[in-house]
Amino acid sequence: MFNPLTVIGFFCFYIGILFVIALWVERKSVEGRNIGNNPLVYSLSLAIYCTTWTFYGSVGKAATSGMLFLTIYLGPTLGIIVWWIVLRKLIRIKNIHRITSIADFISARYNKSQRVAAIATVIALTGIVPYMALQLKAVISTFELITAQNNTDATSLIGQYVGPIIVGLMVLFTIAFGARRLDPTERHQGMVVAMAVESVVKLVAFLAAGIFITYFMFNGFSDIFYRLTESPVRKLLYTDESSISFYITWTTYLILAMSAIIFLPRQFHIAVVENFDENHIRTAMWLFPLYMLLINIFVFPIAIGGLLQGFPVQTADTFVLSLPLHAGRKWLSLLVFIGGFSAATGMIMISTMTMSIMVTNHLLLPVLEWIKQLGFLRRYLLQCRWAVIAGYIVISYGFERYVGESFMLVNMGMISFAAVLQFAPVMLGGIFWKPGNKAGAILGLSAGFLLWFYTLLIPAFVKSGWISQSILEGLWGIELLKPEQLFGLTVLDPLSHAVFWSMFFNVGLYIIGSLAFFQSATEQRLSEEFVTVLTESPKYTPYRAGEDFIDVSLKKAEIEILLSQYFTEQRTSEILDHCIRSLNMAGKSRISILDLTNLHNEVEKYLAGSIGAAAAHLAMRQGTIFNEREEKRIIESIC
Repeated sequence: MFNPLTVIGFFCFYIGILFVIALWVERKSVEGRNIGNNPLVYSLSLAIYCTTWTFYGSVGKAATSGMLFLTIYLGPTLGIIVWWIVLRKLIRIKNIHRITSIADFISARYNKSQRVAAIATVIALTGIVPYMALQLKAVISTFELITAQNNTDATSLIGQYVGPIIVGLMVLFTIAFGARRLDPTERHQGMVVAMAVESVVKLVAFLAAGIFITYFMFNGFSDIFYRLTESPVRKLLYTDESSISFYITWTTYLILAMSAIIFLPRQFHIAVVENFDENHIRTAMWLFPLYMLLINIFVFPIAIGGLLQGFPVQTADTFVLSLPLHAGRKWLSLLVFIGGFSAATGMIMISTMTMSIMVTNHLLLPVLEWIKQLGFLRRYLLQCRWAVIAGYIVISYGFERYVGESFMLVNMGMISFAAVLQFAPVMLGGIFWKPGNKAGAILGLSAGFLLWFYTLLIPAFVKSGWISQSILEGLWGIELLKPEQLFGLTVLDPLSHAVFWSMFFNVGLYIIGSLAFFQSATEQRLSEEFVTVLTESPKYTPYRAGEDFIDVSLKKAEIEILLSQYFTEQRTSEILDHCIRSLNMAGKSRISILDLTNLHNEVEKYLAGSIGAAAAHLAMRQGTIFNEREEKRIIESIC
């Protein structure tokens, strides 16, 4: 066993190496060499999908449910088939609207609605907590396992506070890697390359453990499977494949995994926001499935090996680490721990960074609009994001301490997968179905989230002792309102049950709401743009621009006042100058109404890169004014 200080020193050294790599990449990008603009880097960075759930939890799932763990990787592989259409659409729209997050994307499609963005943020904020807790649980439990026999006063003190220590390190790492700039659409090349390196490290570590267990502790795959047929533990690995519940469970897992590969906020950020070139998708479509195949080759042999060695099935989540430890391979165990730590840090850093962007843009900024006394915080949005990062990781740690103890790793992850599935109807509907509108999005998202919370998260709180068992008998004692048997549906397992009802109401209300309410003119334009983004069509040009009658200096002053609420004086000047130059307005003293409209749109898109599309749209509406003559010319140019 290792001294706790030694283990902490190793993973701090490891993170330090990653940080140096990230800084080097960013410095090269300043010099014009974009190392992150590489299909290999892009494909490997997508492997943050493989978290500690993959590294540890897949073995636990294989030990308790047989081959069911494969659905978590078959689902994304099936989903990747349509990436050239779906993912390419998302990336093109991101480039047009300077999208910063999945909530920003949804709000941009539905009339840049702050309400839609806020609902999406709350869903992500609540839904990802179990997944974050999963990572912390895995790191803490494996740390305790690898340092179990060191009981000196100093090391035991570290062991008592290992949770807070790891939480503190995660906060520092996340801020250092991903929250050093305000504009999240400025690509984090260094962070993405670091995530690609982490993906290689965790793959090498898992393969090393798998090879050792399969070929050194046993005599290969054939030996392991032969021993399984002769052992009583084989009963743990077989399920009733003839029952309908077996096929329903498999289908549920496939659907959840298929949606999670894009709709998890961290996956959306890496796959869409950080994408340099849509052609990189071609490489990712074969390399990412290959990565998932390699990291899963030894899952089943490790699960069987642990059971054959007599380890309790309840500890199956840690077989990949405990088996080398049991065999006396100390340094291999440390490599495995570093691999698992890589799997956790990648997920935590990207997830908390994206959540900090969503919370500040879609929850904090609307509050600042309501409470004018807090308006000064607009100049400190970056520091607010740091606070959100710290708070979110602490909350996730609290969930792990008080709720997560009653769950295996994979079960905790599936709660989060079911939460982000709620984004699927409004996202896919938004890019393929023109009638989809804001009313439908609000109704669908709200209903899906409430059903998810009631049918899946409430029972989790009950199992942890936070809520009375009586609610499982039905809300207000009504039997039809049992969270795990809602409306009398009893044939489904709890996860499939929650997915069915949340999707039933989500999809149903999204369609009904969209058909029952009319789209505004802006919504019609946005729906047309989002659905047809892959088709090349001529850009719309107004019938006439009209004469140049607008004083540029007055409009520049107006925009400067608006931007100065969020940026320094120097940064405000840089943004405005950039927008004017990009529209070929430099040196003009007067411009037409068309030029002014284009300038407003350009500034709004730039502002959206820092505060989100919805908040930027509202800020431009409130901070810039068209006089009577300008409004008349806008109407004339459209008609």
